[in-house]
Amino acid sequence: MQSANVSWQECLSVLSERIQPQSFKTWLKPTQLISDDGNFLEIAVPNRFVANWLENNYTEQIVQAVREVCGAPRKLKYCVSPSTPRPVPVQPPPPVPMDNYSRTLLNRRYTFDNFVVGDSNQFAHAAAVAVADAPGRNKFNPLYLYGGVGLGKTHLVQAIGNAVAGNGAGLNILYVTSEKFTNDFIRAIAEQKTADFANYYRSVDLLLIDDIQFLTGKEATQVQFFHTFNSLQQTGGQIVMTSDRPPHEIHGLEERLLSRFQCGLVADIQPPDFEMRLAILNKRLSAEGLKVSPEIAAMIADGIRSNVRELEGFLIGLSACSSLTRQEITAELVTQLLEKRASKKPKEISLEEIQKTVSEYLRVSPESLKSKNKTLEVVTARQIAMYIAKHHTGHSLKKIGEFFGNRDHSTVIHAITKIAESLSIDGNLKHRLDEILKRLTA
Repeated sequence: MQSANVSWQECLSVLSERIQPQSFKTWLKPTQLISDDGNFLEIAVPNRFVANWLENNYTEQIVQAVREVCGAPRKLKYCVSPSTPRPVPVQPPPPVPMDNYSRTLLNRRYTFDNFVVGDSNQFAHAAAVAVADAPGRNKFNPLYLYGGVGLGKTHLVQAIGNAVAGNGAGLNILYVTSEKFTNDFIRAIAEQKTADFANYYRSVDLLLIDDIQFLTGKEATQVQFFHTFNSLQQTGGQIVMTSDRPPHEIHGLEERLLSRFQCGLVADIQPPDFEMRLAILNKRLSAEGLKVSPEIAAMIADGIRSNVRELEGFLIGLSACSSLTRQEITAELVTQLLEKRASKKPKEISLEEIQKTVSEYLRVSPESLKSKNKTLEVVTARQIAMYIAKHHTGHSLKKIGEFFGNRDHSTVIHAITKIAESLSIDGNLKHRLDEILKRLTA
């Protein structure tokens, strides 16, 4: 038995080099070997929670370490032993002094409970919940969420962090923007502390990074993020990123980074439809204690179509105007504020205008863009129209597909991807697209 104990200590030594220090200290260091009969290793753990965690997260690493130390594989069996030292709750200081690299705190108001789910974000929400339930132990690593401004990406990514922080597992969580990641790296270079920088970012269990598209053109920072990404995946860490566009549309990022972004799950968030905007509005009204009639709420939801952030901003402005001027929230007041807002915004391009302009410029009939015609010139024109609709209107992929001949979500995605890929190599296509956009915005 003594030799078996020595072997287990050797196994722990091997594991300590492959698992994040705090995770090793929490889950593996308290374990003890009870017996080794050549087939099974019976390992003592302080409670069933630790046993389940080891089974779900570290079985492969433990079996590999045992094989290397003992020269033969073993099956694992856990035994709850109250005398086994209990893991200390994980609230460690980061490896780099806080005054150098202070953590960006999660905003506690961003939770799954107050995130309104609808057709436009249902898939992204389900993926985020799955990651929060089992960070690093799911098929969605990395999770890459993308969508336009103000559609809830930051809300979802921080909801993941808040859910994990509150589940009692004691995981080390870090939420940052890509700008902060870049600034921390620049500061580390200036202070000759790049090793500290690397240790800091690679010691977390859950890395949440917002607006990854802003790493474009920053070659040295991209190299650091590439190695951080690899290190976290190798040690079982979970990575969640947000962007304003899908990976293949980010120009200026290394191919090896883009390929890693797409090796997990890529999920988009579309602009909310009327029903969802109304649900969000009613929830915000209730939270703020404001009372408006159903007709006025519907008027606001119909008037603010672009994104959730603008909807919330309009509600704040409406509340402030009502309070400061001591006016009731009436249809007249809402109409006045909506008109004032509309006068400050550029003209919105309609799907009908896109259909008409594309067909005129490319000399195909408007009807053919909605038909089943599969000739090359019509297919190309239809894909260009869908691409413009995605990037220059607030319509969802579903709405765009319905307009152009009741085509499904995947057909629209294929069209957008096809044009995006072709633009980087086809100068003629770029010229045609620019000319169409000039006519649309003239």
